[in-house]
Amino acid sequence: MAYTDKLKSTRVAIMMGDGATPTEVFSPMCGITTKGFQQTRATNDTVDWDCADPDATPITVRDAGATDWTISGSGLLHRPLLADVQAAFDSGNPTNFRFMFDELTGSEVIDGYYQGPGFITDLNITGNNGEYVNISITISAAGPKTFVANP
Repeated sequence: MAYTDKLKSTRVAIMMGDGATPTEVFSPMCGITTKGFQQTRATNDTVDWDCADPDATPITVRDAGATDWTISGSGLLHRPLLADVQAAFDSGNPTNFRFMFDELTGSEVIDGYYQGPGFITDLNITGNNGEYVNISITISAAGPKTFVANP
């Protein structure tokens, strides 16, 4: 039997860069417990007719179009995170983000991450009496992403 080599979601983090040069430091967005990374690709579709048999059913010819990515997350609001997230939202400039996988397997660390510049496009903070304050965030691409695998 062979089972899936699983990754615990507690070992996935959304990380925000500090913009420092030459070496940018990425810190995890503490409190975010629901995390998502979505990639999409647009296509350009054209209907092509058979010249030899115009009554035949045409086919769709599809070409690759633009790509896009988003990172989303939600969870408890970590107070020290609020100032940095609000500054990134207010600046109107892209911030570098990572969607990172990091898990110990035996004596080694298996990790990898997607990274790219993004804008915080949705920032929601909610609270109910008797409960802790929650945050949800959406980061939309402001440029290409890269994937770095470190086995």
